[in-house]
Amino acid sequence: MSETRPLDRRVRLTVATCTTVICVIAISATLYLASAYLLPVATAFVFAVILSPVCHFFERLRLPGAVACLMAIAMATGIVYAGFALVAQPAAQWIDKAPETLAKAQQQIGKLRKPLKTVEDLSHQVDNLSIVPAAPKGRTVVVQGPELTQSLIASAQVIVVQTLFVLILTYFFLLTRHEIRHKLIAFQRRIGDRVRTARAFRDVERGVGGYFVVFTFINISQGVLVGLACWALGLPEPLMWGGLAALLNFIPFLGPALTVGLLALAGLSTYDTLLQASYPALAYIAISFVESNIVTPAVMSRRMTLNPLAIMLAVSFWTWIWGPVGALIALPLLIMLKVVSDHTPLLQPLGVLLGGKLARLRRKPGAPTDVSPAFVRPAAPLPAEAI
Repeated sequence: MSETRPLDRRVRLTVATCTTVICVIAISATLYLASAYLLPVATAFVFAVILSPVCHFFERLRLPGAVACLMAIAMATGIVYAGFALVAQPAAQWIDKAPETLAKAQQQIGKLRKPLKTVEDLSHQVDNLSIVPAAPKGRTVVVQGPELTQSLIASAQVIVVQTLFVLILTYFFLLTRHEIRHKLIAFQRRIGDRVRTARAFRDVERGVGGYFVVFTFINISQGVLVGLACWALGLPEPLMWGGLAALLNFIPFLGPALTVGLLALAGLSTYDTLLQASYPALAYIAISFVESNIVTPAVMSRRMTLNPLAIMLAVSFWTWIWGPVGALIALPLLIMLKVVSDHTPLLQPLGVLLGGKLARLRRKPGAPTDVSPAFVRPAAPLPAEAI
């Protein structure tokens, strides 16, 4: 019997590992194939969690639930529209000048190729010595697709329909959030499970909503600094660059990298020397370095600490599955997973891996010394109305 037990454990471990891998592959394939339906649902759910504190504020003013939900959605839609309107018009003008911008940037980059021109000429001469006459080309058939205008109109129609679908779903998620919470708490048989479920709902709302509000203020402050830096450097449309930096910073890792590339391109098309062209991108890198390494850790560590590796994996996964919108909602989904893991005993190791401190249980006098590590997290007092 003692020889078969390790073998049984290995078999169980192998079966559990294979089952987990198959489930992950199946879930990923389902998310990818059903993205047309699941993406608006997930986006609406994330927006509902973010807007839940706002809706709760309006409900405290003795407004009906339906009116409070509509006001929360209207306020959020107005803020998003104002932000995009701030960037859209200058960005459209900048896009209209894209051919001129790219041509001037190419001229600036061409200055770097002058020292390498001798090496390139020598390489071309070597290539010409080994050229083999190519066979005559056959006829090719070119199939013309739809015009660019038709493609843009079709894409705009899809975006409008999905946006309306997301807003409608967000409204109903907000309207039924209390009912869903009360029913899920009532489904638990033990009082401890009910308290844990109520705390999970409370911490998800506070974690995602609070994190998003604080992160929004940090991004706005960073956008103001970037706009002032671009204005001081003489870069055209500093308001657009500040707003663009603030909006793209909501996408971890990918957003700042894209902002650096756009500022570098704008610098190449604006200034005459390569040194001056690098100033806008370098200014943004300096501001982003201070924000990501000093300001954000100092502010966010009081609320929630997330593992940078977990953030990068989450952003890359959701971007691969659902594109730019997936990258936008990756961080809120990761926060929800962390909060749920912290309140689920079986998933507490995952919650600590996503971000948290590892502590040990306090050992009583006379207790054995081989106390296994545990994940200790102080629980805040639960308000009476949460149950």
